[in-house]
Amino acid sequence: MKNLILIIFFILPLRLFANGQVSEIIDPQEMIADIFDATKIKQGSKVLIVSRASKKAIAFGSVKKIDLNVSPHVALITIEEIIDNNMVMTKDLVYPLDYLTLKEEKIPGFASLSLHGNTDIPAKFKELANFGVFTSEGHTLDAKEMLVSPFQFQYGVTNDFGVKMVTALWLDGYANLGLKYRALRSKYAKISVNTLGAYKVQSNDYIWQTGGVITLPQNAKFQNHLMVNITLDPQFSNAHATKALGLFQDSDIRSITEYITDDWNRILYGPTYNVELQTLGGTASYMWIWNTFHMSLGMATKDFSNLNFGKNGYYYVYDFFLRF
Repeated sequence: MKNLILIIFFILPLRLFANGQVSEIIDPQEMIADIFDATKIKQGSKVLIVSRASKKAIAFGSVKKIDLNVSPHVALITIEEIIDNNMVMTKDLVYPLDYLTLKEEKIPGFASLSLHGNTDIPAKFKELANFGVFTSEGHTLDAKEMLVSPFQFQYGVTNDFGVKMVTALWLDGYANLGLKYRALRSKYAKISVNTLGAYKVQSNDYIWQTGGVITLPQNAKFQNHLMVNITLDPQFSNAHATKALGLFQDSDIRSITEYITDDWNRILYGPTYNVELQTLGGTASYMWIWNTFHMSLGMATKDFSNLNFGKNGYYYVYDFFLRF
């Protein structure tokens, strides 16, 4: 009876808070785990390994095989990434990799743990669809997901295809529509392309913009984004959109490094080459992210050598939007 009580004492907390534990290390890429809840961890499921000693996320992977004929169930887990050179040990805890785990276990932010494919996932735990600068488009929204700000509206038609509208252009009489498509999504690279066309009937003025972003994960906390933004000059030199509204004035190539803080906010920085001016500038900003609301504030310049403060020198950049 005493042994039974001890077993219940040690196993019950695991059943309440963890869905499994590592029982055997086969090699650095594979391990065996006892699974207590097969409704949350199934074959093909993504899982998170948390150190029993430090209570920190140390690795994530996927369930390659699972045997449901034994109790507790036994799973073969393939490790996809070790976080910060940690070491997985026997009796470390196994959780399903979902937003409830990230939230309830207070898992620090990691680029590798970003989720997608479900509108129930708070935007806090997703990849960025916008980098807080007007022409810095990110990747696609999830299906039926929306991004709304005073400056633009985006809608995810599917997980890989979305549409966009620039509010400021509509208010000034420009009918406009943008498209965004994710061409590649893997743990090694992500590629999205986008385009937007606008036309004002009254002045026979048109604008066309196209570009894309290539994301290369560097490690668990950093990602590098290479962005290209090409603008076709308006038909008329006095086009209102590029002059009064200050939109679509330049084509540029920019590199943005994204660092995810422990609380899932973002630090964004990197150089920008302005094609029209043939100058090298850059941007640095901080983005606060709640479950749906994003807000960013930073500094940018089109030319590092121009030390004045203003539109031709250094200036503030900001953005705020809802994503749900």
